[in-house]
Amino acid sequence: MFLNRKGMSMAIQIFIVLFVLLAVAMLVLRLVTEQSEQQIKIIGEEIKQQELKRIKADCLSSCKCDSENEKVGYCLTLIRKGKATEGELDLDGDGFTTNYAEPPETGGLYGVCEDKIYCSQIASCKCSDQILDMRNCFKLICNFWDKQNADIPLLMAKFFPAPNCDMTDDQMMSHWSFTYLEEMVCE
Repeated sequence: MFLNRKGMSMAIQIFIVLFVLLAVAMLVLRLVTEQSEQQIKIIGEEIKQQELKRIKADCLSSCKCDSENEKVGYCLTLIRKGKATEGELDLDGDGFTTNYAEPPETGGLYGVCEDKIYCSQIASCKCSDQILDMRNCFKLICNFWDKQNADIPLLMAKFFPAPNCDMTDDQMMSHWSFTYLEEMVCE
């Protein structure tokens, strides 16, 4: 009986050691996984920031201030992201361009739909006499179209249609088209 008890005790000890090793291995695996997920998230943010910098640089390269026509051209330029559709950029990183987002470049002043973003919304073009941001662009565009005797309501509907991305009512009120609604009316 003494041997039987000693063998049983040894088996229990081995079982406990294996259980502790398994628990330690699971803890180490969990720590490594969490750290990897954090690193992947950081790398994803860095890639997104680099892409946004490249897009802003592309926008600013199209910033020409020699004539009113060139200024209006800049104001109506949609961003370009590689071979993706003009104007689209996944700002929130969810893999879709159908959402409302607030680009950091706006300073929280307004949001945009990710499927139609103009250069002037993320990169202000500095001309000698003015800065072409979204607010100033509306005034410039209205004056330009008015001088051309253009069908302003038709052009406004074409270039600045009502937003159609996924957003809440609060986000809708923060969307740039509502924020600058008064300035979008050409007189």
